[in-house]
Amino acid sequence: MASITQDMRYRLSLIKYAERYGVTKAAVKYKTNRQYIYRWKNRYDGSWDSLRDRSRRPH
Repeated sequence: MASITQDMRYRLSLIKYAERYGVTKAAVKYKTNRQYIYRWKNRYDGSWDSLRDRSRRPH
């Protein structure tokens, strides 16, 4: 596994906050939209790898 990036830590804290206080409050606090939070909440499976960016390269 590669190193844990700052973006991954941000996403994890965002998910934890959203689980505790709700997605709307998390969106306001982190100055992002709810769609972004739902995307990462659905992708997160408890591992750091699930918080990593996926390749955008066409296959």
